[in-house]
Amino acid sequence: MSWPRYFAQSLSLGNPASGVGLCLLWTPRERVLPALDPESYAVAGNLYSRDGISFLVRNLLARPTLTDLLLCGKDLTGSGAALVALLHNGIDQDGRIVGEGTRLHPEIPREAVELLRHNVTLHDHRDTVRPEAVAALLRELRRPARAWAEAPMIFPYSEPSAAALPAAETGLLLRAPTVRAAYLRLLWHVLTFGERSATQHSSEQRELLDVLTIVSDEPVDPARCSHAEWMPFSRASLGERLPDGRYSGYLGQFLQAGGSPGVSYTYGERLRAFGGALDQIAAIVAELRAAGESRRAVAALWIPEHDLGAASPPCLNLVQARLRGGRVALTAYFRSHDVYRAWASNAYGLRVLQGEIARALGADPGDLAILSHSAHIYAHDWDRAGEVLAHHYRPVDSRLVRDARGSFVIALEPPEIVVRHYSPDGEHLQSFRGATARELGLALTPFVGEQSHALYLGQELQKAELAIALGHPEAYHQDRPLRLHCRQ
Repeated sequence: MSWPRYFAQSLSLGNPASGVGLCLLWTPRERVLPALDPESYAVAGNLYSRDGISFLVRNLLARPTLTDLLLCGKDLTGSGAALVALLHNGIDQDGRIVGEGTRLHPEIPREAVELLRHNVTLHDHRDTVRPEAVAALLRELRRPARAWAEAPMIFPYSEPSAAALPAAETGLLLRAPTVRAAYLRLLWHVLTFGERSATQHSSEQRELLDVLTIVSDEPVDPARCSHAEWMPFSRASLGERLPDGRYSGYLGQFLQAGGSPGVSYTYGERLRAFGGALDQIAAIVAELRAAGESRRAVAALWIPEHDLGAASPPCLNLVQARLRGGRVALTAYFRSHDVYRAWASNAYGLRVLQGEIARALGADPGDLAILSHSAHIYAHDWDRAGEVLAHHYRPVDSRLVRDARGSFVIALEPPEIVVRHYSPDGEHLQSFRGATARELGLALTPFVGEQSHALYLGQELQKAELAIALGHPEAYHQDRPLRLHCRQ
């Protein structure tokens, strides 16, 4: 069976009769190996991450003839320190490096790690990067290969499947055309990246902090809303606009005063009869009629003397409307947002409210922005939310999302690549020139607003660079495969 078993393409083989392995950490092999005698080592490679330690251990166990490991190079991520800790201290019962914490692959037995530790000597020369210095260390260290196990030790390996993935501590921007599409994206992000934590209630949660969700094209007429039967509330319970202009169901509670039996407050009461009398939505409309550029069209739902220390204070705390370019934008702030059960119904209510304000001003509805400080899903809803995603959501959309910062047209003028930046309306804004994809990628980064757009541009720029490097600039056409015809 071939060896090395893992990352063979990233390792350089030397003398199979040598018992020395060379680990260069983050120092590029191509800078060091030309100065070395290939007879002085059996294998040489890098160790960029702590996860790589498990693969290094697997390779050593699969060929138990290396007796010495020379550690050189720059330790930029602590992988070298973790390797030193492993060979000095071993692993604990949970498979973690003692005193350091990195966990080895669970399939690697502790007994095998101990056998390796007692038979492989580590020579710690971290920060030795000069090729001649590494060569001198290898000359001093010459060791013949010696078997220290009866046979190669090979253990199963399974790709990891993490229950939750890392993300920024705060701040996430999601854009979608409809409430339904936004709801699915939000469910996926909270279940995938949400931190698992306790709550003031009895249930655990997965939680993201400060999520801004933008909905652009949801109808303001509830009869045409994007509600789906798989949502955790029915179309009937959401409600509808009645002949007299009022609303039934949840929309009624959200949009109008009047109260509901057994409910301490409704959003409608706080918006339409704050303190028992003030109609804040009417005040927003009056403010924007008087001064269309006003930034004072704000409705507050938090009453400090009632809500500080209250058992169930309102989750929606603030609504602000802006009039710009004949369109009404609406922003809402939620201190706490139950994403699975409440987010979509709240969003429908806000969109209808936005339509009411726009209609009163003779304007069109613009974007709806919902800022959820705590966007969470409780543990008792994890399975239900997962089922919704399994049946109705695709995390990857093959369609390119329209970038509000514009588009780019790529052309070749050898030896340069030319990139022209256009606004969403087709106005030529600026141009960039460069010889490499990397150079242009760095220049374009501040002007790209969507991840999918950035990935697309990276692919196109690399194709363009390759076409010039191979001497076939005519082969490059944006959005088409790079077709190079081999000459006989």
